[in-house]
Amino acid sequence: MMRSKITMAAAAALLLSAGMCAGVPAADTTGLPEIGDGTAAEMLSVYTDENGDTAVIPAEFAVSEDDDEQTVSTGLVVIGPDGSEYVWIPTTVTPLASRDFGVGVFGTTYSACYDETDLPEYQNMAASTEKYGGFYIGRYEASRSDSDLPVSKKVTEEEPGYIWVQFSPQDFTVKCEELYAGNETVEGFFPWGSNWDTVMQWLIDSGCKTEDDIYADSSSWGNFSNDPFSKNEGGKYTGKYEEAEANNIYDLAGNNWEWTQERSGESYVMRGGGYNLMGGPCPGDVYPVCLRDALPGNNHHPNVTFRAALYIE
Repeated sequence: MMRSKITMAAAAALLLSAGMCAGVPAADTTGLPEIGDGTAAEMLSVYTDENGDTAVIPAEFAVSEDDDEQTVSTGLVVIGPDGSEYVWIPTTVTPLASRDFGVGVFGTTYSACYDETDLPEYQNMAASTEKYGGFYIGRYEASRSDSDLPVSKKVTEEEPGYIWVQFSPQDFTVKCEELYAGNETVEGFFPWGSNWDTVMQWLIDSGCKTEDDIYADSSSWGNFSNDPFSKNEGGKYTGKYEEAEANNIYDLAGNNWEWTQERSGESYVMRGGGYNLMGGPCPGDVYPVCLRDALPGNNHHPNVTFRAALYIE
C-alpha cells in the first residue's frame, strides 16, 4: 500500500537519529549454551571469539573452521545446513539504522527513500537485532538452489552456479522468508535499506573501509568497469576476487546491483552499483557502493540480484 512520503521520511529521520545517538545495547545471550567453531549448534547458542566478542548461532549452523573467519570484529562466518555462508553484523558496534550517505541517481535521494518500519516484518527483525546484538547478511550474492530457494555460496569457474537475476524484488521477499522454514531459531528475510546502510557503516566503524571507499570511490574493492582486477567479465561470479572482499563479505560493491526492501515511491531501491558502471573518480557518472537507485517492484532486470539475510527468532 502506498504511504505518505512525509510520514515515512519523518519515520526514517527518527530511525536515523535514534540509531546514531542512542547508547549501544548489549546483546542478550542469557541462558544460551556456548559453542565452538566447526560444530553445528544443536540449539540456539552463543559463540565467543578470542577478543570476548559474541555472536548468536542458530540451531544447525556452525562457525567456520577457518581462523580468518572466526572473529566478530572482522567478519564472523557461519555455515548453514544447506552450505550457505553468512556473516554476522554486530549492531553492538554499529546500531541498526537508515543512514544518509548522500548519493543517489535519477532523483533517488535519501529523503525520498524509506523502509516500512510500521510493518510487523520489519519490527520483528529490528526487535531481534536489538535483543541479540546483530543480524546475518549473505556472504555472497544469491544464487538459486535446486529447491528454488536462495543460497549464499561462492560461484566461480571451479564452483559453478547461477547468480539469481531477472526475478522481481517482490518475489525475492517471499523466497527469503521461505529459507530454513523448519528451523525455529532463525528467520530468513530480504534485506531492508537499513540493513544495507548498517553493513556499510560497520565497514567504516571496523576500520575495514574508509569513508571515501564508501561515499566516493569503490573501484578498488568492487567489480566495476574501471576497477584494476576484474577484467570486465561481467557479474556472473561471486566470491571470485579477493579484492572484492570486505570483512569476509564478497561483491557488495559493483558486480551486480542488489535489490533491497527500501522504497522510493512505488519502486524498490537498489544498492552497490554494477559491473558495467564506474565505481570511482572518472569522466561521467560515478556509482560507489552506497549509491541509491530504484526500479518498479515488478521489474525483472538481468543485472540486478540480491543477497539473503537472517535474524534470530
